[in-house]
Parts: sequence; C-alpha cells; structure tokens
Amino acid sequence: MLKQLAKFVKSRSFYKKIQQQLNNQFERDTFITAQLAQLEKNSKILDAGCGSQRYRKYCDHLIYKSQDFGKYTIDEKQVLSNQGPDSLANYQYGQIDYVGDIWNIEAADQSFDVILCTEVFEHIPYPNETVKEFSRLLSKNGKLILTAPSNCLRHFDPYFFYSGFSDRWYEKVLTEHGLKIESISPVGDYNSWLAVELARTLSTHSIFAKILLLPAFLFYSTRKKTALSIDTLCMGYHVIASKR
Repeated sequence: MLKQLAKFVKSRSFYKKIQQQLNNQFERDTFITAQLAQLEKNSKILDAGCGSQRYRKYCDHLIYKSQDFGKYTIDEKQVLSNQGPDSLANYQYGQIDYVGDIWNIEAADQSFDVILCTEVFEHIPYPNETVKEFSRLLSKNGKLILTAPSNCLRHFDPYFFYSGFSDRWYEKVLTEHGLKIESISPVGDYNSWLAVELARTLSTHSIFAKILLLPAFLFYSTRKKTALSIDTLCMGYHVIASKR
C-alpha cells in the first residue's frame, strides 16, 4: 500500500491534479472561456471590474467594453496569501472605457447583451446595489456571467470587504433584481479548501511543520467531493443568470 501511494505521489498526473486543485484559476478559465465562445457574434459585452482584462483576448467576436475604478496598486496589509516578490509589483490595468464605481456606471439602460464579472464582488462595498446596476444595464434576455468566492483570505487590500458569498445570497439577491439564475456551480469543497490551506502552511512554515502536516495534506488533497463536503464549504460559485 505504501509503495503504491509513493508511486502515485511521484506521478505526473498527481502533480497536475494537485496544481489544479490548489488554484481555482484553472477551473475558472475553463468556465469563462467556454461561456464567451458560445456568445453570438457582435454581442455587446461589458467586462465589469475588468482589472487586467484577463479574458479580453477571448472577446474578439464581441463588441467589448471595460469598466473598473482603477485605483488598486499593491496590498496595504501583508498576509500569508500575498507573500513573495510578486506582491511588491504594482497592479496593471488594461484600457478602461468606463472609469468609476461598479454600482454606478455611466451607461444607458439596456446597453449590453452580456455582463462579465469575475472575482470582483468581494472587493465591492455595495454588492446588492451592483446587482441592481447590472440588471439595469442588461438588455431583455441579456446574460450575466458571474464568479466570486464563497470564502477567501484577504487580498487586494484595502479594497477587500467580504470573504465570500453563498449560493443562498445569489438566489435571493439576483432574483430580487429581475435576474433569473440559469445555473450555479460550486467550485471546490471542504476537502480541497483544507488541502489549499495546508499547502499554504507547508510553504510558509518550518521543516518541522512540513513533516507534521504533509500526511494531512495528502489525505485531504486526494479525497473525492461529495454533496456533504460541497454544501459544508466550497471555494466559490460560477453563476449564469439572464435578465427577465
């Protein structure tokens, strides 16, 4: 049994699986790019809270507009999640069409066929008002592509206001503002969340901590998702909604 475990740990498939499990960006990129590819040519899309505009290159078939307040530079508070040389670099925005608050965008009603908003809501002091604004800006039957964490560590400080949003929050707030949820998909689960935090601890603590915690990391990183583990805690949600 121990030999089989050692062989699995050394395998390339194990490392690839662990790498993807420890970084939700892989799953998010797959989700977003698939959604963008399905959009009708020349649809008007607003990338709300666009930041560095990670997904702009996938919007060549669309009429792309961007929005952000453009004020973040570097984290003011140092935490375990932003250690290392990359945390010292100033954040780089793409070209922004609408500069200002995401809950008060200077565009006419029903201006867009699609709104894309990825990993932004935890940085907004008024998320409910932002949903209302998205509903105003979407045309009838327009599409909202939204992702946000359900729990996360502090990042992009001082613009960090929430650690996450539950599926119940989407169900209540989106529907209250005229949006129909087409799908809501959880990302990760309790086991993978523990694996991520154990990996963070392994990377930031002494060799003694590594020896103690490595078995726990291997245990949680190889456990399968269940309905119970997902409903207990997940890392975030991918949401598709439409304007009624």
